[in-house]
Amino acid sequence: MKADMNVQDPDKKMILHEESTGDIDYILLSVIVIFYGLGIVMVFSAGINEGLKLADKYYFLKRQIVWAVMSLSACILFIFIDYSILERIKKVLVWGIVILLVVLLFPSLVRIGIVHPSRRWFKISSMGFQPSQFAKIVLIIYLSSILSRKAGRINDFYRGFLPPFLVISVISFLVFVEPDFSTAFILFFLSILMFFIAGIRRISIISLFLVSIPALFLMISGKGYRKERIMGFLNPWSDPTDKGYQIIQSFRAFAFGGLTGVGLGRSIQKMKYLPIPHTDFIFAIIAEEMGFLGVTGVILLYLLFAYRGFTIACSQGDAFEFFMAFGITSLITWEAIFNIAVVTGMLPSTGISLPFLSYGGSGLLSNSILAGVLLNISKRRIHASYRSGKMVWER
Repeated sequence: MKADMNVQDPDKKMILHEESTGDIDYILLSVIVIFYGLGIVMVFSAGINEGLKLADKYYFLKRQIVWAVMSLSACILFIFIDYSILERIKKVLVWGIVILLVVLLFPSLVRIGIVHPSRRWFKISSMGFQPSQFAKIVLIIYLSSILSRKAGRINDFYRGFLPPFLVISVISFLVFVEPDFSTAFILFFLSILMFFIAGIRRISIISLFLVSIPALFLMISGKGYRKERIMGFLNPWSDPTDKGYQIIQSFRAFAFGGLTGVGLGRSIQKMKYLPIPHTDFIFAIIAEEMGFLGVTGVILLYLLFAYRGFTIACSQGDAFEFFMAFGITSLITWEAIFNIAVVTGMLPSTGISLPFLSYGGSGLLSNSILAGVLLNISKRRIHASYRSGKMVWER
């Protein structure tokens, strides 16, 4: 691709070239490794009481370590795999995730024990496999490919916008009917972000929001527990023993933690009060045991992850690589924002876990695969140099 460019010195022209440096972003890698270590420590600390109920205080620690080893291996693998393969097999990935999500809905598979009664994951021995977590990966790959190829037609409703929107809607709907409202919301939210950054008209974004409002209302009103979560969020103190119980206990964890925390492993809330603290509300246990300083450190880690991720995205000369890096960084960053907002009472409970830190194998594995791809992309950067002649792109 060639383009003319005016510079102050007419004898010098800028050469933009993208090359593989062979070096990954080591700052980003360091952040991810810290997340692995902190996640294992905090899952053990937060889940010890739940483990005692199962007659093994190391129950969740052992499972998290197994998932962490698998996830780290997957992350390393995807650092070296040619990620362009993912674009070439995007249709296979889309059909594969759709089939897995449909299979979850068969009642007969629940009866024979292949699918968990919640219909959110497959039971594989003592482990679980949750397809909705991997739907995030598929969606990012699919949208990155479509948006990079249809950059000039994205505002063409029938040829540019409608086809990917239908794919997004099908996947999100299948996730929702499992039911997994929080993941369906994340999928739709991430899609809007990627459409927006691709340059879709604002009126189209507004239309998406307007269309989603009735759907959101029906989703919330369809299940009683979702309405209870909204009521508990609006006024938790009106029903402190039921609807507002969990968020009030989260508030107390923050209050007990103070500046420096009560000490690692010494949380009171995890022992008697905060339900299942090693999952969605693990951030509250971090606040109680490590205090304001620990909470600030975790938030800074996510901010550093976001900064490095978006920097990698902006340094790409290839549209597919840009959208992949942008989508991966946005997903992990916004999941962290939503989780922290829930735990601190700024949003109603959504069921969105804290990336890399909450207990859960499928979530950790899917985020690790995405992190590996992001680190892989970081090896390619745009560089500028000057020489006589015209400005050109080189790869």
